[in-house]
Amino acid sequence: MRIKDNKTYYSPSDLSGHIHCPRLTALNKLAMLGELKKPMQKSRVVETLQKRGIEFEQAFLAELRAKGKRIVEIDPESSRAYEETIEAMKSGADYIYQARMEMDNWQGWADFLIRVEKPSKLGSWSYEVCDTKLATQTKAGTILQIALYSEIVSTIQGILPDMMHIRQPKGHEQHRFMDYAAYYRLIKKKFLAAVKTKNVPHPDPVSHCDICNWWKECDTERRKVDHLSYVAGLGNTQLQELRE
Repeated sequence: MRIKDNKTYYSPSDLSGHIHCPRLTALNKLAMLGELKKPMQKSRVVETLQKRGIEFEQAFLAELRAKGKRIVEIDPESSRAYEETIEAMKSGADYIYQARMEMDNWQGWADFLIRVEKPSKLGSWSYEVCDTKLATQTKAGTILQIALYSEIVSTIQGILPDMMHIRQPKGHEQHRFMDYAAYYRLIKKKFLAAVKTKNVPHPDPVSHCDICNWWKECDTERRKVDHLSYVAGLGNTQLQELRE
């Protein structure tokens, strides 16, 4: 989430983060507006996972090269990354690595675009999104990310991709875009509505807290207000009833 040239831009990670914790969206928005200082120190767990993720991604790239696939790599530092991505799609490359994705207020980088033999306005081919993930179980956040990228790809090639791909250590996984389209549209709608409101949700502890950079700030706030989560054995349903 950032502001550039007086326009707000969101990333797929902003969308996936919202389903884990709506408060995360509110805090990132305040940091973007300069009303709150964003934590500079990243979680060691996150840094380790990111490093291992890059290594896994590079290993997959090396595997594709060994198979003789025609790969176009997009330079993240290029000011024409989006235009170069479109040019690579028009050229019919087998794979496009680090494809730049842009649509309205959304921006990001897709790990890979895979050529499939389905006609589009590009020609007799089109592209589908492939993400590399270390996790052995696909999470909702991952589905949201590749669904967003798939929608962006459709704006370039004129047709929606049929499938979405995930490369994991255990192998290759596929998901039909239309199976998740309604869920994706719903979460995107909720996210954009949350960005517009000034409401900051309660600092309720969630599983995402384990890897969140905002953990210290939320923990401090919980102790300050004597949050109900400190009641031993209290469940989420009971917490909500007491709060009401």
